[in-house]
Amino acid sequence: MKKFLINYIPAVHEGQVNSNNEAYSYRVEIDEQFANRSENDKSAGLAAKDSESGLWKRFRFDGIQSAVAI
Repeated sequence: MKKFLINYIPAVHEGQVNSNNEAYSYRVEIDEQFANRSENDKSAGLAAKDSESGLWKRFRFDGIQSAVAI
């Protein structure tokens, strides 16, 4: 897996709606893309393992502000 620093604007952050559209940084290891079947979108984003927490997160492509390889 490749490591990246992703700046991302999530719809929900830590269980709270991100009504201010704030961007957050995540150090992750990218694994694979995911589809959004309800919108018939074959590649809506990517799945990645958070390097700090070890939890898996999903990032929609339309919310990613930047991704830098580290």
